[in-house]
Amino acid sequence: MTVLGLGGSGHDWASCATDGRRLVAIDEERLVRSKYGLGADLLAGHSRRAVLDALGTSAEAVEHVVACELVPRPFYHSFRRRVTVVNHHLAHAYSAFGASGMTRAAVLVCDNSGSLVTGLKSGPGPREAETISCYTADASGLRLVNRVAGTHAVDASSESAYYQPGETDNSLGHFYRSASLALGLAYSGPKTRYPVSEDGKTMGLAPYGDDRFVDEVAELVTLLPEGGVQISASKVNHLFERLVESGEFEDRAALAYAAQETLERALLHCARDLHRRTGLTDLCIAGGVGLNSVANGRILRETPFERVFVVPAAGDNGISLGCAYYGLHELEGRAPSELPALDTAYLGPDYPAERVDAALAGSGFTVETPDDLPGRVAGLLAEGKIIGWFDGRSEFGPRALGHRSILAAPFPASVRDHLNDNVKHREWFRPYAPIVREDRAADYFDLVQPSPFMLVVARVTRQDAIPAATHVDGTARLQTLNAAQNPKVYELLGRFEALTGCAVLLNTSFNVAGQPIVETPEDAVEAFAGMRLDHLVVGDRLATKP
Repeated sequence: MTVLGLGGSGHDWASCATDGRRLVAIDEERLVRSKYGLGADLLAGHSRRAVLDALGTSAEAVEHVVACELVPRPFYHSFRRRVTVVNHHLAHAYSAFGASGMTRAAVLVCDNSGSLVTGLKSGPGPREAETISCYTADASGLRLVNRVAGTHAVDASSESAYYQPGETDNSLGHFYRSASLALGLAYSGPKTRYPVSEDGKTMGLAPYGDDRFVDEVAELVTLLPEGGVQISASKVNHLFERLVESGEFEDRAALAYAAQETLERALLHCARDLHRRTGLTDLCIAGGVGLNSVANGRILRETPFERVFVVPAAGDNGISLGCAYYGLHELEGRAPSELPALDTAYLGPDYPAERVDAALAGSGFTVETPDDLPGRVAGLLAEGKIIGWFDGRSEFGPRALGHRSILAAPFPASVRDHLNDNVKHREWFRPYAPIVREDRAADYFDLVQPSPFMLVVARVTRQDAIPAATHVDGTARLQTLNAAQNPKVYELLGRFEALTGCAVLLNTSFNVAGQPIVETPEDAVEAFAGMRLDHLVVGDRLATKP
């Protein structure tokens, strides 16, 4: 039995395949090497083929294909009558609850907009789309308990069958996206009509701002009884453009601060109401807004929920995972407790050692196989070297979690500037994330639960020890790790601490700005050749430039 889940909504195309035990998932962008999968040939479906190949099966052998309503038909056209189309927010909810391993939980889904709930007609014009959806989940499945919807206006001049972001009222996702666009923090590739907001940059900029715009921005978002929100998309766009018309950094940072603070207040409002409705102590989060790790940290600390699980692919790529879970539960009759939960996000295909050797052969690099790779790399890191780290199956989602990472010592503070200016070539204000053994996290961070997917921000309690991995406001979006999740990096952290007395490493994604994270051994070798990295680890090999 094979279930194929397909996700995306104008960008972030992804595929997930499962036989009920194993999960394989990958973003289209990793294979076509175009950020967010923009311009991808969905009929070819590279990610679709990759996940089926990894499971050792074929398209003809797939019993169930599940896609959400925003996935364009070309992505599943070849499967014809085997396709089940499901609600967008429901697929998000399945991705979070299925991956969590929880037996009973509340689920909060928040994004720009999802499936249409009224005005189900073709052609341009306003219609109502879901923006926030709340569920309860248990052994019987998922049930909707509350929904916020807003008018979704699309481009009247477009004949595209692809999802169009448009303007969506009552949407926290659109609210935050509008801030990112006003700040110029968006990606516009040569093959896209609509810019993709890069909201993580806005979140990173926010701590540099002051509260000069908070009151004015907060007036845009009315918090209603019963967990509702009321937002006029057009008013949001106009105000944000006006606030930053000076172009001054101080105004841009202040808008980011105000947007972040207002978003956090609204999400706390929604989460508290969801707890009031359900009385549950566990919360699962999905949807693009779920990638806001600062807000996730506040939900964990300031609401009655005792455990918070955020699915690592919270954006629309994670729809593919949710669709796969939906297929297992709704179409195959698997109990939620029998769904394969995620202990790690390492869901990409495997690459054999022969392919690694072939990628390194002829590269011109000095290649060795150290007897003690963790000890050797720990020594290099202690000397201040920057290491590209490629190992095993790639992470599913936007965060590098120790399989497609760049690693460095988290000190001195100048390491951050070196990485931004000379290695990653990205904005100077963006922070870097720390990675730490789960049992050592309490010595450096004020964290009440593990953070294996780097989706919770916590206060750093030893800023002097890890200045390059501490943001300007004294926080960090950290990853915790136990030995079962990643034995190699777990060992590396221990060896680094033995040499330096510091139990933390700086961990960032293995890519340069504007490019997807590396996926294959060939990608890693090519990226290493073009980046100012000192060494490259590929599996058990250590490569050095001549």
